[in-house]
Amino acid sequence: MNSKPNTRVLIVEDDAMVAEMIKGMVIQEGYTVVGAVCDGRAAVAAVLCLRPDVVLMDLEMPEMDGIEATRCIQATCPTPVVVLTAYDDMQLTTDAADAGVGAYLIKPARGRDLARAITVAQARFSEVRALTAMNADLTAQNQDLGAFAHTVAHDLKNALTPLVGLANLLGEDLPRTPMAKAQEQLDVIAAEGKKLGHMIDDLLLLAEVRDRDLAPRPMDMGAIVLEAQARIAHLVEELDGEIRVAACWPPVLGYSLWVVEVWVNYLSNALKYGGRPPRVEMGWEWVSSDGEAEEPAQRWVRFWVRDNGNGLTREEQGHLFAPFVQLSPGGSQGYGLGLSIVSRIVRKLGGEVGVDSAPDQGCIFWFTLSAADERVTSG
Repeated sequence: MNSKPNTRVLIVEDDAMVAEMIKGMVIQEGYTVVGAVCDGRAAVAAVLCLRPDVVLMDLEMPEMDGIEATRCIQATCPTPVVVLTAYDDMQLTTDAADAGVGAYLIKPARGRDLARAITVAQARFSEVRALTAMNADLTAQNQDLGAFAHTVAHDLKNALTPLVGLANLLGEDLPRTPMAKAQEQLDVIAAEGKKLGHMIDDLLLLAEVRDRDLAPRPMDMGAIVLEAQARIAHLVEELDGEIRVAACWPPVLGYSLWVVEVWVNYLSNALKYGGRPPRVEMGWEWVSSDGEAEEPAQRWVRFWVRDNGNGLTREEQGHLFAPFVQLSPGGSQGYGLGLSIVSRIVRKLGGEVGVDSAPDQGCIFWFTLSAADERVTSG
């Protein structure tokens, strides 16, 4: 809550003499008057322009009354409102409260009453804003949990179905199954089981990111990149892929166990959905807080992975990092849970994620982290 000398007040009153009297009381009580208007429409415009800390609002005015003006203010630029009116009417009080009024005074008001009403309105406004934010957060969490449960059930079922089916088939026909065929089916079962294990690891990581609070600390990004490359070396060999890596990496703030998962996810997707054979590049650049490239003195670094695949449409890009949305079939092997985890990790560390792409032009998946200092280390 603001102290009196720093509290900026807008007066809304259609009677010029009353407006001048209110202004005198406001100044005498130690507040700053930033403007005075005479009708509701002007009040809404003035709030948007002047951004006062509190509005002293008359009720009966031409063009737009005080209740409607308050409703518009709370919808466009929420601000504490104190109503000043000559009418002592219970229905008006109820309507004013429903519109978002924080305090209600009957004219003529005394300076001390005015100061008390401003304090009450600001306190109530802060409480309402906090409750609104809390409710929005709880609603988002409930929606998130619902989507999470649906995705987990779907992906686990998809992974279990072939595993159980093959095991039953092999068990029923084992005496007549040639050894080579049996071994082939066992290999498939083992592979599906491995996929299930990876999925469970993803879910455990997601739970850790959701629940764990930590302070980002300096990391050696070069070492993290090497670890990520080692994790996907089998995929590079299997797909006859190639990864070109920057010669050096800047130190940034983060959590290495999480950041390596970001790289692994981006690299895996680039290899799986890139061209044939896949050609992948890894790099970085300094950026400012608004995302524009800048000199190394800026405090943000954007890391990226570029592939030679078919690219993504604008619509696909818009859904890509949404929680638990998959653009490709195949459970956790598609663009889905993995990118949800990437988004959660990077945002938990204070950064942003994104993709730049166009059809037939490949994809550049990127994430940003805060720079630890200006030194750059070899990879």
